[in-house]
Amino acid sequence: MQSYKSTNRPNSGCFLAGLVFCVALQLLPVHALAQTVTEVQTVSITALPYPQSGLRKRLSAQGKSLPPVDASQQADIPGQYYPPMQTDTATPSHHPAIVALPDCDDSFPADWIRILRSHGIGVLLISPVQAHPSQIYCSEGSLDNPKHGLTYWAFDALSALNYLAKRDGIDPNRIGVFGYGYGAGAAQLAIYRKGHAKHFDQRFKALIGLRPQCMSEMDNFAPSLLVGVKDDPFNPPAWCHWRMDRDLGPGRKPVRFVVVESGETIEKQATRKVLSIETTPAIVSIVSDFMIDNGLAEKNVKN
Repeated sequence: MQSYKSTNRPNSGCFLAGLVFCVALQLLPVHALAQTVTEVQTVSITALPYPQSGLRKRLSAQGKSLPPVDASQQADIPGQYYPPMQTDTATPSHHPAIVALPDCDDSFPADWIRILRSHGIGVLLISPVQAHPSQIYCSEGSLDNPKHGLTYWAFDALSALNYLAKRDGIDPNRIGVFGYGYGAGAAQLAIYRKGHAKHFDQRFKALIGLRPQCMSEMDNFAPSLLVGVKDDPFNPPAWCHWRMDRDLGPGRKPVRFVVVESGETIEKQATRKVLSIETTPAIVSIVSDFMIDNGLAEKNVKN
């Protein structure tokens, strides 16, 4: 476990080890991010057909009559596609891409959109919140309105993967997933070996989870990098440690978990804000190296 500490300065980032790096950060909802990049494209991702479970397949093979699957949550998913930034090195004709999953309030750090694009990566930021508006994801569900978030969001991510794999100019074998907060928990389910991903041939190359909610198992199809914040009450690192200790074993894809330390106040979950520690040079370098090592970025475009 590695730890980096930032000073308690709201809306600024200061990196220890002798370097000072202060930036103004934004945490914007999907619809607001569209206004920050002129070439952004508004898209609608068709939801994949919900896969048939193993039990239903067995019962169907036995000639049993089965009730229909509830497809009420399978709405098309709105999103914003951000093409790679032009760099000194020409962008390859088929570039990598990332599906970005926002936090429970539909927000995603704008700086990470910029950082990913600067690596020659196309970013598809989807909005499961808008696809499934009946859900309230930053608070508890109820008996009459249960919260189906993680599983549906994971399926939305797989639908977005299928969309990107067919999009012109994108390398279908180099598509990753980047989740933030609640979205990081959903992203983990999208690569879970025993989850929805097993029903599809197209799979994510790697996963990055920032301030993840580790609420899913970690026997994954793809390697993952998780970056947590010490003492984060809504995304506690202890959950990730418990999952890793329980689920990681021989033959499973590696999970790297980095814990950072911040003196900033973490607000209540329904009014979340980005922390300056999240985009310090140390964290950007860790994420960049992970993307390079797993084929999502090239060395010659690393910042």
